[in-house]
Amino acid sequence: MTPTASVVDFESALESVDSWLSEYISANHPEIGRTGPICPFVSPSRKNRTLEIRLRLVGHAPSLELVEEIARSSLREYELTTWQGRNPMLQAMVVVLPDLRSEDTGLLDQAQARVKDDFVAQGLMIGQFHENCTVTAARNPRFVVSRAPVPVLAIRAIALHDIFFLSDRPLWFRKYREKFGKFFGPDSTVMDPLLVQHFRESEQAYGFSS
Repeated sequence: MTPTASVVDFESALESVDSWLSEYISANHPEIGRTGPICPFVSPSRKNRTLEIRLRLVGHAPSLELVEEIARSSLREYELTTWQGRNPMLQAMVVVLPDLRSEDTGLLDQAQARVKDDFVAQGLMIGQFHENCTVTAARNPRFVVSRAPVPVLAIRAIALHDIFFLSDRPLWFRKYREKFGKFFGPDSTVMDPLLVQHFRESEQAYGFSS
């Protein structure tokens, strides 16, 4: 056993992640800017037995290249996983990095930015969560939403509300539009006017015809 592994309390880390998923991510929050839990997919994913948790160690001197490789290998593992539940929209993987120190959590932000293109190309989202994360809620920029007691990467299928996170680049929006554009047609069933606004503005910005 390595010196790093010997001081990592895996049980405590997993308990913290479980509590965070149950009591924060799956719960309503007054500052989120909408009704419903912070992530509406976690509880259904758990019930559907399609939420997988993985532990990865970074060691005493983590590098951006190492954290990026953990993210990329997690993409491969996600694609190769045999899921218990059958609904692919509920397939999610939480990759826990219990020995990533607070002063090194910025590596998660950088790695996520580097790999997002590849994840989106496969129809997936990847998000980083840690105690220093500055990501804010899509509907309330004053609410720092992606804080977690243990550093994690979360992977899941692209969902309808992800227009908020996929409108910054044409390649991202194209992937989103391929999957969800039909919901924004003349007979649109999207009830949220903010989603429709983001979609229309992105179409116009990137030269897509309606």
